[in-house]
Amino acid sequence: MPAKTGKGHSANASISRPLAAQTEILAAHAVAWGIPTLNRLAATFPDGAIVVTTSPQGLTAWSDLISRLPALIAERVATATEIEYRGWCMRSPDESHELHAVVWSWIKAPLPPQRRPAFASFPIPASADYWVLRYGHTTADEGGHSADLFAWDGAVATHLASGITERFRS
Repeated sequence: MPAKTGKGHSANASISRPLAAQTEILAAHAVAWGIPTLNRLAATFPDGAIVVTTSPQGLTAWSDLISRLPALIAERVATATEIEYRGWCMRSPDESHELHAVVWSWIKAPLPPQRRPAFASFPIPASADYWVLRYGHTTADEGGHSADLFAWDGAVATHLASGITERFRS
């Protein structure tokens, strides 16, 4: 489903179009996938913290949605960028995820040109870019990840596929 973005008339507006589109995608994904995932994890992982890692574009959307969760869940959830989360993991290691669960949702954009052949079954114009929304979760007992594929033409992000498996990540 296309996400129409930006009506800007200046150079700064055109720079912000991709970020606005990514914010819209991340917010919609947080509603559809993220909040149900947080609710499920809160029920199956009753004592630990839950960390949501996302890009700067996703922080506002996630924080707003988390604030609407029941207080007993919301008080256990923290948001962070991937860099912040990695720093926290170095300072407070919990590699087995006994004390915390992590949920992630962020967009790799644009994919490097050498990755285009991997998505040949979803052709886009040479002038467009592929974006990949990567998401998943890890706890001590379970985990999983997936990705959704989008095309970005400079004005509109178009959803191409859900639940893709990347052979390698970039």
